[in-house]
Amino acid sequence: MAVVKVTRNRQITIPSKIAKKLGIKEGDYVKITLKGDEIIIQKVKKLDELAGSWESVDVKELLEVIRERWKRWNSV
Repeated sequence: MAVVKVTRNRQITIPSKIAKKLGIKEGDYVKITLKGDEIIIQKVKKLDELAGSWESVDVKELLEVIRERWKRWNSV
C-alpha cells in the first residue's frame, strides 16, 4: 500500500514500484472505476500487447481499447 498526495488539480502520482510492476509508462492509458467507496485504477492494454493472444482476448476490453484509440485519432 502507498499513500500519495492529491494535487490542486486532483492529480495523483502512481508510485514507481507499482507502475513498474504493472508496466505503466508515460503516455499509457489507465481506466479508473468506482467500486463502492474505492477507486480502482487499471492499465489499459495497447493493441500491440494484445496481438498474438487472440484465443484469450476479452472482447469487452478490446472494444474499449478500440474506442479510446478512435477518440484519439478523431481528435487530431
